[in-house]
Amino acid sequence: MSSSPSQPPLSFPLRCRPLLKPKIWGGRGLATVLGKELPAGEAIGESWEVADVPEGTSGIADGPLAGLSLREAMVRVGDELLPGWGAAQFPLLVKFIDAQEDISIQVHPDAEVCRRLFPAERSKNETWLIVHVEPGAAVLHGVHPGVTIDELCGRIADGTVTQVMRRIDVRPGDVIHLPAGTLHAMLRGVMLLEVQEPSDSTFRVYDHDRVGLDGKPRELHIDQALESLRLNGHAPALIEPRREPCAWGERELLIDLAPYRVERLTLRRPMSWRPDPGCPAVLVVVSGELEFEAGPAQGWAGALRMGETTIVPPAARMILTPCGECRVVVAHPRRPGAAS
Repeated sequence: MSSSPSQPPLSFPLRCRPLLKPKIWGGRGLATVLGKELPAGEAIGESWEVADVPEGTSGIADGPLAGLSLREAMVRVGDELLPGWGAAQFPLLVKFIDAQEDISIQVHPDAEVCRRLFPAERSKNETWLIVHVEPGAAVLHGVHPGVTIDELCGRIADGTVTQVMRRIDVRPGDVIHLPAGTLHAMLRGVMLLEVQEPSDSTFRVYDHDRVGLDGKPRELHIDQALESLRLNGHAPALIEPRREPCAWGERELLIDLAPYRVERLTLRRPMSWRPDPGCPAVLVVVSGELEFEAGPAQGWAGALRMGETTIVPPAARMILTPCGECRVVVAHPRRPGAAS
């Protein structure tokens, strides 16, 4: 997982080629809203922009590493993307999700539950940034205060679990955090960007009595979900960003956790930018378009449109120039053991 010592540090961004995931609740919204090229005749629910997990890997779209999967790129230049980390896996999973129908009611395990009960699974904290909504769009986030585990078990058994879950109306720009252990679901008409730990560990408790793409009922994981569920605490679902005006626009700190930090930049004028020292960053354009120059001497140029994503190595230095106003989400993974 290294390059030749004679080569200069990796200083150009790695534009991502997403892995598209068909889903029974998906559709064509990723094409109409974000301009994604979707395979004909398929209901696409997820676009995995940055993925290096057993369930699938995204790719590199252009540049010297064009055509490689992110897994292959990690083998080749992982020491330059994560210098000194000793990591064999890229430490974030970033995806767009388009819910044309209600998604299953589900929960993700935390690190302690995985260690104790499900060693084959991985912790999955995740943060949602709402990109587009249809009228009446909402998400389900946790359960109402006072709901007990016994009541929840009965509701799961008789198919009424959504009646005891908190319904949160959403609009573009909203930010929602889902700590591992939170019972949740997206409802129809929501498109969002999801930043999470690199895990696809998901336990479903209710799936609206649907069948999967293979025509068979989809598997539920009720016992695992109940072991993973956290009912204590009813923190607000919506996060209020911390805003900082800047000469080039506005910076918002959306969330700062042990596994990752997420910011949103509103660019109105050019800015100089670089990742945190020793860490890569993932840049996702969520509105507008920008041009960039990158490298120690800005020798690499290009543009990113709404819905496009790039991985920026720690050695890169970038000048970002918005075409009008542009909003960019920046996700920074944290080195294991680093303080948040």
